[in-house]
Amino acid sequence: MTEEPQQKKKYEYLEDLPGIGPATVQKLHELGFHTIESLGTAAARELQSAGIGEKKALEVIRIARSSLTVSFIRADELLKMRQNVLRLTTGSKTMNELIGGGIETQTITEFYGEYGSGKSQMCHQLCVNVQLPTEKGGLNSGALYID
Repeated sequence: MTEEPQQKKKYEYLEDLPGIGPATVQKLHELGFHTIESLGTAAARELQSAGIGEKKALEVIRIARSSLTVSFIRADELLKMRQNVLRLTTGSKTMNELIGGGIETQTITEFYGEYGSGKSQMCHQLCVNVQLPTEKGGLNSGALYID
C-alpha cells in the first residue's frame, strides 16, 4: 500500500486562512491586503497595525506563502549565489564599464539595434572572448552560438 504525497493546502481568500477572524480580515483589507499574494509578500511588521503580534504574523505569512507558487530566498543565500557570477570581457574597456564590468554569467543579455549596428559582431566576439584565459578577461570555457 503506497501513500499519496500530501499536497500543501491552498488558500484562495484571506478569510480561508486558519487563525484569522473576520475582524482581522477587515483590518487587513483596510491596510491594503486583499489577496493571499499581498499577504504572502508582506513583512511581519506590516501586519502589526492590524493588531497581529509578530509571532502570529510570521505564521500567517508562512501559511499564505505556502499557497503561492512564487518562492523566496534569503539575502545570505542570494549573496552566495551572486558570488558565483563571473564576468566576461567584451573586449572594450568602455563597454565593460558601461555594463558594470562585463557580461555576467547566469543571466540573459540581449543586444538590440538597427541593421548593421554590430549585434552579430558583438556575439561573435564574445564567443571568442569566452575561450580566453581568466587573466585576459575570458572564462576559459566554450560557447554555443544559435542564430
